[in-house]
Amino acid sequence: MASIVKRKRPSDGTIVYDARITVKRKGEIVHRESKTFSSKQIAQNWAKKKEKRKSSSS
Repeated sequence: MASIVKRKRPSDGTIVYDARITVKRKGEIVHRESKTFSSKQIAQNWAKKKEKRKSSSS
């Protein structure tokens, strides 16, 4: 499952997007990852790619 959270950096006030993915198998979390981006579209693309790659492996 992926989520994108919009937030403002306290240091300079710029808007950034945190992408977070969680991959579960049989109800247990097997992978969790997050990354920060300057664009919502880039964050969504990254999350989709990572989630697909992690859910198809093993």
